[in-house]
Amino acid sequence: MKRFIRKMAALLVMAAFATTAFAAGAINGKVTKIDGTKVTVTAEQDIPGWVKKGAYVSALGGSPKVLEVKGKEMILRFGSEKAAKIKTDSAVTVTESAGDEMQGC
Repeated sequence: MKRFIRKMAALLVMAAFATTAFAAGAINGKVTKIDGTKVTVTAEQDIPGWVKKGAYVSALGGSPKVLEVKGKEMILRFGSEKAAKIKTDSAVTVTESAGDEMQGC
């Protein structure tokens, strides 16, 4: 009986974590400014709490660092090669980074 209760508790905890991960969602926006490796993205909706200064996010096929968040704007720092490929007025989907992506070369 104790074993069954432990398994059920573990299952409930896993379900709670999965729900939290999917609830975070994604942010849709548009690139409004590019300054070297700094890319300014204006979000269509309010920016959630997980987008904060110093955090890494997933956007445009990379894992940029959030440099600043002001209202519906966020400034992301990409690598120089990635930033050179980004165009102004591009559509962007920003998601919470899984944290296990390779960084650098």
